[in-house]
Amino acid sequence: MYRKTLLVLSLVAAGEACTSPTQQSNLVRPGGPFVASLAITGPANVAPGQTVTYTATAKMTDGSTADYTQKVAWIASPATVLTISSNGQATAQAAGEATVRATASPGTGFSCCIAPFSVLVLPPDTYRLVGKIIESGVPVTNASVVVVSGIGAGLSATTDVVGGYRLYGVAGLVQVKMSKAGYDDITKPFTVTQNDVLDFPEAHQTAALPALGGAYTLTLTADPGCSTTGARVLEDALRAPQQYTASVAQNGPVLTVTLTDSNAVAQESQFSGRISPDAIEFVLGDGYYGYGLDDGVAERLSSSRAITFGGDVKMQRSALTLTGTLNGPIEVYNTAAPPILVEQCLGNHQFLLARSAQPARRR
Repeated sequence: MYRKTLLVLSLVAAGEACTSPTQQSNLVRPGGPFVASLAITGPANVAPGQTVTYTATAKMTDGSTADYTQKVAWIASPATVLTISSNGQATAQAAGEATVRATASPGTGFSCCIAPFSVLVLPPDTYRLVGKIIESGVPVTNASVVVVSGIGAGLSATTDVVGGYRLYGVAGLVQVKMSKAGYDDITKPFTVTQNDVLDFPEAHQTAALPALGGAYTLTLTADPGCSTTGARVLEDALRAPQQYTASVAQNGPVLTVTLTDSNAVAQESQFSGRISPDAIEFVLGDGYYGYGLDDGVAERLSSSRAITFGGDVKMQRSALTLTGTLNGPIEVYNTAAPPILVEQCLGNHQFLLARSAQPARRR
């Protein structure tokens, strides 16, 4: 979940690296010219059930162009929206958005290029309506958005990780409703005469938000299941509960936690979260591990060592305490440049934030 991954997409022909669709190749091999780039032409808007034809034109390394419609490999995705045959003939299956791609295939000279082309599938005289559901500037995920009246009534979508939704096939005066458990329903009238945007920036939770700002003691206890053998074992002293002083700043549902100990690493002393109807959720670090102090929040253990902990935690509130489990790494680094990972414990660690009248001393 936290592993840093390098994804390299390379298109190679005869052992030689190729250019991207936006780059022009100056490579001319004996027997050329060869394909330097591809372009697709055809309708960008299609009705469900309609069959249309796309053509692929290759720009060659000598500057000439050639029809490559029958020489490329065609693909359309998602196939639930659009399918395409080997000769570029496509059939729209359902309303939505699709991407048509043509790839110069082996045997056509220089298999270097992929040409993408966006296609919008809509019933005649209807449009796409997109938008975001936002609460105090942060996205609301997994909310339901439904057209309750007008052309497109019954169409629905669920918001994604950025709070976004997309509806295909609406027109004229419509009523659009957003809803989610724990949030007040909001219904808006909107007149759709083109592909348009309708946001819900005023989303809000039904229950009053708890006031959580103030001084806290953060207690972190390492997962007892962490390995005690092998390389980079977390030392016994750091398996015991570790305490840190912290402050919580609140802006509506958004929380910012800052470690306030003098040993906190300034650039890595904060993490953020939000109040949701069913939990309080925080994210610590950049989502990776084994790469340095930005793996989470960090505190100095000495002039040459630092501890960092990161991951995701979902917490429940009880009186003046927030309790949960941090899913991620606890790591120790030698802080010489570059930092060297020397201890690591991946697991589910007990994570507790308790209000404190007096600043706690780190153990």
